[in-house]
Amino acid sequence: MKKTLLSFLILFNTFDLAFGREFEAVVRNRLNFASINQVNLEDLVSDKSFDGVHFKIVKGKSNEAVSFEADEELVLKAATTYHHLTIARNYFINQIQSNFVSSIPKMIIRIDHINQFSELGHFANDNLSPQFNNALTIPGGKGLASRGVIPWETEIWFRPSKKVHLSELNTNNLGSVQVKSVLREFRNQTHMQTFQRFLAQSVNIFINGTDPSRIFSVDQVVRTAGSSVLMEFGYQFIDPISQLTSRKWYMLETALVPEIIYHEYAHAALSDHLVLSHSSAIIEGMADFFAGQIAKSPKLAKHIKKYNTFNGKNAKKKQDYMIQFEMGEYANTDFVFGLLWELKSIIGKEKGEAFMYELRKSLTTNSSIRGELTEGILKTCEKVCDSPFIDKLNILKALNFRGI
Repeated sequence: MKKTLLSFLILFNTFDLAFGREFEAVVRNRLNFASINQVNLEDLVSDKSFDGVHFKIVKGKSNEAVSFEADEELVLKAATTYHHLTIARNYFINQIQSNFVSSIPKMIIRIDHINQFSELGHFANDNLSPQFNNALTIPGGKGLASRGVIPWETEIWFRPSKKVHLSELNTNNLGSVQVKSVLREFRNQTHMQTFQRFLAQSVNIFINGTDPSRIFSVDQVVRTAGSSVLMEFGYQFIDPISQLTSRKWYMLETALVPEIIYHEYAHAALSDHLVLSHSSAIIEGMADFFAGQIAKSPKLAKHIKKYNTFNGKNAKKKQDYMIQFEMGEYANTDFVFGLLWELKSIIGKEKGEAFMYELRKSLTTNSSIRGELTEGILKTCEKVCDSPFIDKLNILKALNFRGI
């Protein structure tokens, strides 16, 4: 009883001392473009650093909060992450009414952190490859007492940006794969139509005795052969053409892109069921969906070229299911994001968010799109949908339309 009372008093005093202060941060305007504006940071408990009731922003492996007097770029990153993390937390508590999020202890947020994650040691050795251009939400760990590594809670790490040539990246090039798949189908149809036309005309010549000159004019031959040659050229050279016309350099300042901040916090908010063990299509797609809900936009990391040179994500992009989406290297495609966004309109905007939050209970990080996700969606509809029978028919129609 005494311990409970003491904890209450400490918590009460902490909130009593909390205050707000204005800083510049990267935000979105009404047209969804990024700009730097003044924002009020809530629940700070320090008048000298970015240390708050729910978040503590530190640099790298440090345990000290970033000072208000640090260099301008670091302060901008600290203020931006603090501001948008507060928005994300408030969303899950007030909009989703998540008891789990309310219970999450104060989080350490690391900016400009380049160490890899170690399940035992928290931070991998400095000699291992430094990390840039990404963000990571890590699960809490018990530490390693024999090595002096103390336990830690769930943290979010934002890497610094670094300009990297695309040739140095291990990309899955899914866009080219999809284009080539469509082109292959069209190419095969074109060749088949040309071949069928040739057979039909040959029958007229050899069986019906039709004069060849009346069927095969030079103009026709050139047009027919030309279309096939052009199609074959496009199919065979799509990869080098894509390399010549695509962006050559890549960089991403994750601490300054609001939707990436929402995405990473969503990982933490959903981690009661979607364990933070590895990246998969399900865990990334669910985090994308809630990042879009918080941002009130189906577009993530768009129109922010000053801090990001990759294409971002778009839930409105129509994509057919591909088996590659089940593989880890394709975890960050926007297929699941787009699918969930579309299903929200079928279920209804008012219940869509509650539906997706309930859906997490039927999923794990290892769930597949065609298996557990499909089953989980139908199972959740039984619990949440106003007209389960009709809604499930519409859901199955949407899934079938996407090739699932």
